Amino acid sequence: MQTEKVVSQPELSPRLIRLFDEYLSEIPDFPIKGILFKDIAPVLGRKGVLTDVISTLEPFITPLDVDVILAVDARGFILGGALAASLHTGFVMVRKPGKLPGKVQSFEYTCEYSSGTLEVSEGVIEKSARCLIVDDLLATGGTARATADFVYSLGANVVGYSFLVEIEALKGRDRLTDSPVFTLFRS
Repeated sequence: MQTEKVVSQPELSPRLIRLFDEYLSEIPDFPIKGILFKDIAPVLGRKGVLTDVISTLEPFITPLDVDVILAVDARGFILGGALAASLHTGFVMVRKPGKLPGKVQSFEYTCEYSSGTLEVSEGVIEKSARCLIVDDLLATGGTARATADFVYSLGANVVGYSFLVEIEALKGRDRLTDSPVFTLFRS
């Protein structure tokens, strides 16, 4: 019999629930026809939201003893950068091709509406580093899974995943069973 890890999830304050409900916008057919895009910009544009989000996540992320946060291009940079600053960890940008100077390491990914290549600056992820993968949205889990597989290929470890929004119907969490997944708003 396999025992499933039980990890508690962050609970939003009534204020954050109200703001997510009121300001998380849905854009039909963006970036391609058939996709209902969840836009976090209107939520984050509200005073104090980013600070509240980080302080809600900190108690769950701190025990993971993260060395470096990998933030996925481009909206993942918002949450990832703020978390890295707050937790005093390293910060690595996972970018689309041609956006990073110097030598890069690349890997392939597939998400709900596209596939392609992502890159990180060569040598920024140390062997045995404890990594947290951060993005704005968890949908199918393809981008996060590909990023995790890349981290493991370098001899580093994924100790968790964090997202602002999770689209539960797409079951992306099912692809990320190697480490705890923390999401704030589930739709």
